[in-house]
Amino acid sequence: PRDMDIYTTEKFETEVLDHLKNVEGYECTKEMVRKTDYGNTAIFKVHKLVRGELQVDIIITHWTCALAPILQFHSTTVMNYVTVCSIVCLYPHWTTVNKGFIHPQMYLENRTHLHTLYGLMKYKRQGFLLSANP
Repeated sequence: PRDMDIYTTEKFETEVLDHLKNVEGYECTKEMVRKTDYGNTAIFKVHKLVRGELQVDIIITHWTCALAPILQFHSTTVMNYVTVCSIVCLYPHWTTVNKGFIHPQMYLENRTHLHTLYGLMKYKRQGFLLSANP
């Protein structure tokens, strides 16, 4: 993929960045503390890296589990991930039939921001049917 997100904890932040920069040849273009932009309390910081046309966002969580931000995303459409040992799709049936459930925190806790709406619109344009009711 041309655009990829890598999730890690603060403990491994330096190791992941060093590998991507020194071994894979990526350059860091921006570092941001972005808790509120994502409406996600598990995201502490984001590093944006590029190598030619390839882009990688290193998403740092201050939690002990790197998966915590994924479980807090705006909808089930993005609750998928790859680890060293597995490929995980938390909602396989919905994902394969292009359906998604909007996370209740988005509207129950007033976490809908412009950035969240852009994310939801991206999946609508890709043909996903998004619903607030399961």
